[in-house]
Amino acid sequence: MILRASDIEEVGGRRPYDLEGRPITVDHFVTRVTTPDTPFGPHEHEQRELWFILAGRAVVSLDGIDQPVSARDLVVIDPWVAHGLRTDSRVQWICLG
Repeated sequence: MILRASDIEEVGGRRPYDLEGRPITVDHFVTRVTTPDTPFGPHEHEQRELWFILAGRAVVSLDGIDQPVSARDLVVIDPWVAHGLRTDSRVQWICLG
């Protein structure tokens, strides 16, 4: 699931991303930079993850379906969903999972 910042109204400096009741357990927090030379290849695992795009544009693959993402978008990855990220330029993002 991709929650696009452009679809979420910011009110009083706050932009609420609705996770639709999905519980999130954070075992790791990672900042990443991905470039054309360092794509984040498709993989899957048992824990849920959140990817928050800080800067740039990329293509996220979720279960083989490619979707564009850009700064302030949130990617919600459920357990055992194959996922990866690639870009034609440079994207900076955070992974919580």
